[in-house]
Order: sequence, then C-alpha cells, then structure tokens
Amino acid sequence: MRHSARAWGVAAGLVACVGLAALTLTAQDKEAPQDPRARLATLAKRVATDPRPDLFFELGRLHFELGNPAEGFEALARGVKLAPEGHHVQTYFLHQLDKSEYKERVALLEMLHGVHPDYPPLLERLGVLYQGKGRDAEAEALFKKWVALRPDHAEPHARIAEFYRVTARPQEAVAHLEKVRALTGESTYALRRLGVIERELGHLERSAELLTLALDQVETRDDLVALVELGHTRMAQHKPQEATEAYAKVVALDPGSPAHQVFLAQARAAAGKRADAVAAYEQAIALDKFNLEAQLGLGRLLLDMGDAKAALPHVREASSRNDRDPDLHFLVGQVALKAGDMATAEREHDKLKQIRSTTLARELQTLIEAQKAP
Repeated sequence: MRHSARAWGVAAGLVACVGLAALTLTAQDKEAPQDPRARLATLAKRVATDPRPDLFFELGRLHFELGNPAEGFEALARGVKLAPEGHHVQTYFLHQLDKSEYKERVALLEMLHGVHPDYPPLLERLGVLYQGKGRDAEAEALFKKWVALRPDHAEPHARIAEFYRVTARPQEAVAHLEKVRALTGESTYALRRLGVIERELGHLERSAELLTLALDQVETRDDLVALVELGHTRMAQHKPQEATEAYAKVVALDPGSPAHQVFLAQARAAAGKRADAVAAYEQAIALDKFNLEAQLGLGRLLLDMGDAKAALPHVREASSRNDRDPDLHFLVGQVALKAGDMATAEREHDKLKQIRSTTLARELQTLIEAQKAP
C-alpha cells in the first residue's frame, strides 16, 4: 500500500538520475568550480533565480555528499514539488529517504511536508507515524487529504480504510473498501477485509458472501487468509460442517501450521466428528507441544468423551503454559478427581491457595472432600 521506492521504479529511476543529472550542467555550470562546496554555493544561487527540478536534484545530491542530509532532503522535496509526475527527482528522493535512518523521523518528515504539503508519500508516511501515538486526528486529516488528492486511486482508500478499522469505525472503513472494489474491478484484499468487518458487525451472511467471492477470483482460489476467515464466519454462523471444509483446505495448503490444525479440530468437534477432531488436535501438538489451545482443546474434548485419564496430561500441560491462571488450575483439579488422581487434585488445591484464588480453592476443596467421603 505504501508509495515505496519500488513502486516508483527504483532501478530505472536511479539509472535515469545518473544520466539526467549531467543534463543540468549548462555551459556556465561546466565552467563552475568543481570543488563540492563551491559547486553547492553556485547551485544555491542558481535555484534562487531559476528554480528547476534538475537543479534541486543536483543541490540535494551535493548536500548528501557533504553530510547535510536534512538540507539534502529539503532540496529534493522542493524539486519534487516542481517536477512533473514520474520525474527522476521523485525516484531519487524516495530512494534516499527509504534507505536512510531518517525515514521514520517525524520532525524531518514534518519539515518536508511543510515544503511539499500535497505529496502523497509524505501524507501516508506521516499519517502512519501519527496513528496510535495520540495523534489519530492528525493522521486522519492526512489520509483524508491523500484521498482528496487521489480520489481515483485505490491506495489512499485502502489506507484510510485500515485506519478506520483499527480505530473502531467499521462503517467508514466499509465505505472506502467498497471504493477500492469499484476502482480495482474486484480487489481480493478489499473483499477479505470487508468479509472480516461484516462478520465483526454481525452481518454473517454478507461476510460469507464476500469471502466466497474473494475465493472465486481465479488468481486467489487457494488464498489462505480468505479460507481461514471464511472458516471463522462459518463457525460464527453455527455451520461447523462448512467451517470444516474451509479449514480442511487451509490445512491441505499449509499442513505445518499448529493454529490451522486447531481451527480444523474445533470445527470437527462442533460438527460431532470427535475422533477426527482428536486427530487434528494431536497433529497440532505434534507440530508444537507447547500450543496451549491444542493441549486445552484436546483435554476438554477427551473429558467430554469420558476419558478423564487421557485428558489429564493435556490440561496439566495447558496449565503449565499459564501457571497463574486459576481457572486452569481448577480445571486440572476437576479432571484429576474424575481420573481418580487425588494427589494431583490436592496439589492443584494448594496452588489455588498460593495464587490467592480463595473462591476456587474452596470449591475444589469441597469436591475433594465429597470424593473422599465414604
């Protein structure tokens, strides 16, 4: 989404920079002193009376050579402001900025924005740096200005849509994502984002429709993100069989992801396919034995299937991943009692007291005493 140096054609642009820089030298320039500082003074006088993009390009280059990066960027920004679309000074400016330590320096970018307040790459970069730093209103203003300057470009609409999404303004995000769709002739990115937002808004049928449409695009038929999101929407619709189908495709495409195996296991369990769910949980654990969701999910599933002894090591492992969680310690105690492991249940009771979960400790103690009673 960013107007990166790559998007402006770095390789071609830099070649052009070398060649076109030479064209800035008039006969008068060729007679100028070759010492960089003297050349700099000459160019500074020239641009004061003859402000041309190529002269600002050469001025900026000399400033960089002499170790004056701020002055170099300012000169280039002035050149960009005067240059037509696609001029080599724009390529050079963005390349220099992206490769430097100044690319995220707010003060420098603000200075450059003051020089050229209508340059989209600066609007985007400053907006991104402002966002989430207590300056959201300023970020929004910059993104809005970018949209106003480029109303028929998809990128500014996508950027401001992301801003509205993370700042909890989903309806405004939807409006700009729909604009992206209109401008791109059906953007898979926009369809995926819209599908997620519509699910978050509770519009589950619309979410499924959009995500299915994203997967209907020939180039993204096997899009992992869209498939995962469609699975999530199907689960939210209480359609576990359809969710299973989506997650099964995800696992086939990416069998090495524990998280995807967990999604598949959860859908299979919800669809009543418990044995298949166990297999998926076990595969997730084989890939990552420390995966809390897989251990806890498998433990609870085995407990529901009446096998407390098999469930116990999994809930204990889950508890060890989050040793200060009283609910997990209580669960381990419950499962231990059902498995006939009184010693483990009593250890979990002691742990609950240690972490000062008084209420759950009393509840577990009651269960322990009830099981001890003749």
